[in-house]
Amino acid sequence: MSFVLSKSAIALLLVMAIVSRVSFGAVYKVGDDAGWSIPNAQSVNYNAWAEAINFHVGDILSFEYNSLFHSVLEVSREDYESCNTQSPMKSYTTGKDSITLESSDPRYFICGAPGHCQMGMKLEISTNGAGNSPNVPTRPMLQLSPYSSPGWNPWLESSAWQLQLATKLVIAVAALAIFSIGFIY
Repeated sequence: MSFVLSKSAIALLLVMAIVSRVSFGAVYKVGDDAGWSIPNAQSVNYNAWAEAINFHVGDILSFEYNSLFHSVLEVSREDYESCNTQSPMKSYTTGKDSITLESSDPRYFICGAPGHCQMGMKLEISTNGAGNSPNVPTRPMLQLSPYSSPGWNPWLESSAWQLQLATKLVIAVAALAIFSIGFIY
């Protein structure tokens, strides 16, 4: 019996070690309800929005926008400050882009459409801490919006938070199964 308990204890410790190495970050919809669009007096100031959040390594920025009119360019600090769209480090154009904050380095994003950055469509992100820091958002995480059409099903859409949820569920079920099998045998 003691051999069985030690096998289950080892299995549980192994699962816990694996889970602790995986960073599940919070998902933030850039601009909240306004999304990624040209700011006006009633909408969002992207840098004020970002300053109100304590971002950590592993958190995910969800950019939602009309891809016919906007894009997301990740740029250097110099290109961010001058709104230079000519040499982005990365370019996103799907209208639903998820970007993981993989390091504590500052990140800079602008819209690639002419004049949009100058009108305020720019975002500077400061990230705190390393991979295993607590991911407790200071604002609500991305939530499902109301059904946009009668046939719309949120579970059929691919998004970062759904992948995170599925991964957490699989790990939890696997840990429970390994732990339970140890007690059965």
